[in-house]
Amino acid sequence: MGLGNTPARKGGLGALEYVFIMFSMASCLPLFFLGPIAFNLGLSLQEALLAALAGNLIVAVAMALNGHAGIKHKIDFPEQAVRSLGNLTGKAAVVMRGLVGAMWFGVEAYNGALALNLILLFALGLSGAVLLDKATVLIPAALVVYLGSMYLVLRLGVRGIGKAATLAGPLLLLYFAWLWLWMKSAGFQPASVPQGVGLLSSGFLIYLAIQTNWWATVAVNISDLSREAKSWGALWIGVMLGMVGGQLLGTYLSYELVLLTGKTLPQEIITEYAPGAIAVLLGLSFAFLAPWTTDLTANLPPMIDILKSIAGMSWRKASLISAAAGFILAPWWLLDNAPEIVGYVTSFAASYGVILGPILGALLAAHWIGGLNRPPNPSYKPVILPTTVGLLAGLILSYIIAYPLGMVNSVLGVPFPQGPIWYVGVAISMVVAAILLKLIPVNIKFRSEA
Repeated sequence: MGLGNTPARKGGLGALEYVFIMFSMASCLPLFFLGPIAFNLGLSLQEALLAALAGNLIVAVAMALNGHAGIKHKIDFPEQAVRSLGNLTGKAAVVMRGLVGAMWFGVEAYNGALALNLILLFALGLSGAVLLDKATVLIPAALVVYLGSMYLVLRLGVRGIGKAATLAGPLLLLYFAWLWLWMKSAGFQPASVPQGVGLLSSGFLIYLAIQTNWWATVAVNISDLSREAKSWGALWIGVMLGMVGGQLLGTYLSYELVLLTGKTLPQEIITEYAPGAIAVLLGLSFAFLAPWTTDLTANLPPMIDILKSIAGMSWRKASLISAAAGFILAPWWLLDNAPEIVGYVTSFAASYGVILGPILGALLAAHWIGGLNRPPNPSYKPVILPTTVGLLAGLILSYIIAYPLGMVNSVLGVPFPQGPIWYVGVAISMVVAAILLKLIPVNIKFRSEA
């Protein structure tokens, strides 16, 4: 499979394997963030599910279309980016995708380390607020174990990653489904139920952006996963059933659990409401596996791509450095308490679509209209100028559109459009690049080729 230069699987990955890999990644994040975020923004359950369906369905289509390049040419994302956008712009795209993945890597590492500490401290007899406080303080120590174990799995190659990823999502989802059913049968009732904010409200649009932007990351570098697919149909089945289905189920369960408990941190829900010590330890174990496998399959590969393509590192060295970087990327040094991670993710996840949308639009135009739907040729320069112009047009016009609408927010001092600006970036970049690709003759000769 296509995470770096790892050994290819004989025969390729089939639909069932893609369903489980996508399902594992999809069922992790909604259970940890998307339900609580929707609740905090005031969305009703129906509004949250509508945003989950609309956002993820559109991204799933874009992801499958972009994944065709990896399937057809057996190339990973760095090679696809350079062929589509040229050496400079292509490597810049790899870096930008990698930076977004690095931020998510830190978020998931924080959650995984927190779960590890909760397991240990709960086994030692701590409970209640003291348990969560102590676990938060000890996160730096747990990160060493979390990241070290991740590097060991990376050494096994993609087969080890795939085996881990196919387990975590179903187990986590089953656990939270069981906990929800138990709480309902035990008579738990919501203290308050949000009435909704309206489909044109800023809250709904921000939440739609968050639902969209998570999978917008993987949509860009999907060739890392798709290049070992048995067929394009296997990828389509994987993203539609595993990804969209997982997002919907995860959003529903996490929202319902927040309603019943009033808690926005899933680890806290487990430690305070799971019936019995065994149930608590099982839940915390799954709460560790979910972010751990998401980091392995979705967040680490783009960081490794950067070090391989930009710095020329080997797969093993790039894996080691990427895993070690998680210690700084995890926001343990920024947050005063664990529940603040939900607000941290809300601000971050609503903002990076402006970067990924134009990149994806340019890649789609390059493959389906430009040179990548012809025999592979890394020096096929007629593709490069139109796609680069398209990418820049998507990025610039997204900002121009967002400012008068009041959709720009500062994230770590940098202005980023929020709301569903990803859709604007994809559309503008793809259309501009497609028009220019049609206008430039395919037999054009550049000066260096004459």
